[in-house]
Amino acid sequence: MKSISKIAGIYKKPGARAIAIYTFTNFFAKGASFLLLFIYTNPLYISPSENGLLNLMSTAIIFLVPFVSLGSVHSINADYFKLNGEDFKNSFTTSLVLPVLVALLSFLGLYIFRDQLNKAYGFPVSFVWIIPLIVLFNFINEHLMNLVRNANETSVFLKVNVGRTLLEIGLSVVLVVYFAWRWQGRVAGILVAYSAIFLFALYYFKKKNFLFGKVSGKRIVHELQYAGPIIIMQLSIFCLNASDKFFLSAFTADNNETVGIYSIAAIFASVITIFCTAVLHYFFPKIYSHLSGENADYSSIRKYFFMYAAIMVLCLTAMILLTPLAYKYFIHERYHSALPLVPYLCIGCFLWAINYFFYSSMLFFKERKRSFGFQHFQ
Repeated sequence: MKSISKIAGIYKKPGARAIAIYTFTNFFAKGASFLLLFIYTNPLYISPSENGLLNLMSTAIIFLVPFVSLGSVHSINADYFKLNGEDFKNSFTTSLVLPVLVALLSFLGLYIFRDQLNKAYGFPVSFVWIIPLIVLFNFINEHLMNLVRNANETSVFLKVNVGRTLLEIGLSVVLVVYFAWRWQGRVAGILVAYSAIFLFALYYFKKKNFLFGKVSGKRIVHELQYAGPIIIMQLSIFCLNASDKFFLSAFTADNNETVGIYSIAAIFASVITIFCTAVLHYFFPKIYSHLSGENADYSSIRKYFFMYAAIMVLCLTAMILLTPLAYKYFIHERYHSALPLVPYLCIGCFLWAINYFFYSSMLFFKERKRSFGFQHFQ
């Protein structure tokens, strides 16, 4: 009883409750997807080749995200703690202009190279509009989640994430299993879920009076300057976590089957990145708050780092030990050949998670040159 009381007492603390909610919401989405891997890896519903195509679509989205966001999510995150009222409204409105334009340009680029992409990677023509649309919706979703998190509206964060997950997974399962839409059903579920979040985000931004401010040309130029190192940072993430799928697709002639098998192992390793994101949802606002004072509290930031590093070590250990069990009981045997790669993929994700913590101060102060140099060092 004493142990239960202690746990309940810890949860009543705002900080612990916030970490619990952020972690739960991030893991609820991925956890639900993990439980459905026995469906998505069953060739009766989705073949390894189709899983490979789906993974390439996700990888293309990851590749385009930095070009669409141009670092504006990080910039607005910092401005939230620096600007008030009309100034923040103008900044936020301006931050939406370039992403929309870049999304349109990415649509045009995919359309121009549609035949080459189909020949090299098997991309269907529908990806020409599906990929840019999901990228834009994902950008809006990131904006929404960051602002909700900064406002410490944990209940909204929970409802939006859980709602999107239930809609996406529920619709995908129905379309894949009962209507035999195969990979198309998976994509349809993602599109509908992100569309719903996009509409809610517009409502939330309007309610908070973040929209319809003045668009500043000077601000756009500043964002383009700030975007350089952020894009390099995101491209380094792409090279670390995603470029391998395109290499496999380009150098194998099995209709993306190898990519599909490998991608399941990568999904298990990505749990570490997901956990990193969940924990940093709590730590980043705290760090920004300590940095925004007249005298930055670096001792507290160091404590946050050691706490964060300890959490990530536990996560790494758990994933290396538990993944073989998950493969044994949930994953179709056609995917087992990639299991020996899991520890290496997990270690790579762990090193990136530790590295990402140190970007918080650079992003807050918008230190373009230092961030740029750090990226080249990587």
